[in-house]
Amino acid sequence: MTLLMNGCSFTDIWKPSDDFVKALGCNKVVNLGIEATSFQRTVRSSIEWIAQNDKPEFVLIPITFSHRWELALNLHDHPIEGSWIPLQNSNFIRDDIKLQGTNAKDLKKLIDDYYKVIPNIKTYYDKLFTEIILFANYLENNNIRYLMFDMCNNFDKKDIEGYQGFEKVKLIEQNKNIMDLWSFCANDYMFTAMKSNADIDRYGHHHAPEQYKQLEKHILNYII
Repeated sequence: MTLLMNGCSFTDIWKPSDDFVKALGCNKVVNLGIEATSFQRTVRSSIEWIAQNDKPEFVLIPITFSHRWELALNLHDHPIEGSWIPLQNSNFIRDDIKLQGTNAKDLKKLIDDYYKVIPNIKTYYDKLFTEIILFANYLENNNIRYLMFDMCNNFDKKDIEGYQGFEKVKLIEQNKNIMDLWSFCANDYMFTAMKSNADIDRYGHHHAPEQYKQLEKHILNYII
């Protein structure tokens, strides 16, 4: 019985304790987390893994930064990732990256132009919330137990006040398999479990195993 985990580097470095895995009704873990990747990639690669394997007993999704995305530009053809590459700000693109039909310089320009035309955080949230709803429906239709929660966005409802097209948020708020996005951010929660958090980048810091154990306790209490 498999616990399937997926997300960015915050998920990749997470080594769940045996007690946590057992409490979720599982006896093994598959962690698909990859650094600097998007929720778009989380959904795509999770569905692909499930299609290639038996259904997992439980799916655990720490939601990564909403501004990240991906494009199919890779020369390689990975069994899970296909030809997709993770994208965010252009300074994250290496000059020696191997691409199909373009080069690093042109890709960086494309990324810079993309971010210029995004009006505000509304665009990120709108896309991400839609993907959350669709992925939740996929898991439910396949009778797969799951839990999603914000890992690092620290969502604030005032950021979408006054904008049209956000009635869908109520579908997330009504779903108990998604921890309240407006009141809980796992990264912030783990900072409260640290003895000292002075002079630490709250968005780039990766937590130690003891902080993840605190998070595991919180997740299990929420499920109960």
